[in-house]
Amino acid sequence: MFKDNIVKKKRLNTIMDIAMLQAIIVIYTTTGIFAKKASSYDVLSKEFILYYGLEIFILGIYAILWQQIIKKFQLSVAYVNRAVALLWSLLWSVIFFKEAITLNNILGAAIIIIGIAVVNSDD
Repeated sequence: MFKDNIVKKKRLNTIMDIAMLQAIIVIYTTTGIFAKKASSYDVLSKEFILYYGLEIFILGIYAILWQQIIKKFQLSVAYVNRAVALLWSLLWSVIFFKEAITLNNILGAAIIIIGIAVVNSDD
């Protein structure tokens, strides 16, 4: 019974670590939103500086969080999980920029999800 509780706690910690890793990746992907917004304004305009500044600020937060989370994973696992950033970027493109999702986008996303699941299941 005691051993079962240890295994359950370890499994829960692993799930929480993966969730935190994914949250950090979501934070990272928001920089693409600000970069694209900044690109629609003249360089050094107020709007450009605002969006570009937000992008740099979020990249700084991401860098700090990334350094902390990769302590909990093998580097290969952490970087494979970063591939999910493509999925988030696809979602942001639809939500913020009204871009269309193609069949190739869906197939690519499915391949990425399968790859991430395979790597994470090895742990």
